[in-house]
Amino acid sequence: MSENKLNVEREIKLMANRKDFDFWEFLKKAYESDVKLDIGHFIILNILIGVGELYKRLSEEIGKNQAQKILEKKGIFTKNSEYVSGEYLKKFIGRSSRVAVHNRIRDLKNLGFEIEGKSGPLGGYKLIKTPEWFQ
Repeated sequence: MSENKLNVEREIKLMANRKDFDFWEFLKKAYESDVKLDIGHFIILNILIGVGELYKRLSEEIGKNQAQKILEKKGIFTKNSEYVSGEYLKKFIGRSSRVAVHNRIRDLKNLGFEIEGKSGPLGGYKLIKTPEWFQ
């Protein structure tokens, strides 16, 4: 399967705008946790969920190593990892600093999302588990 057939970039752009979760429940939990939300929180969460799903699907179709290489080549995964690059995420939320991504990740963790982080220049994020209220 060629990279053109996969059209990974198009899939990523579509997943950034997904709206298949309970928006009101999300707002309620944010209010209860005193977390101030903006669209960046939703975009980052959508990408983390979507990339995980895409990676799983690609791994089943072409193998884990090939899937990882494709996502790394596209700048989605950091080098030799399964973590979504902070650099990659920041361009989706229109910010010039990875600190903006880090702050939103922190907020998502405060809402009960289990997100693993990898620090450093090749740092990134990986969604491990979503809270029960989000299911």
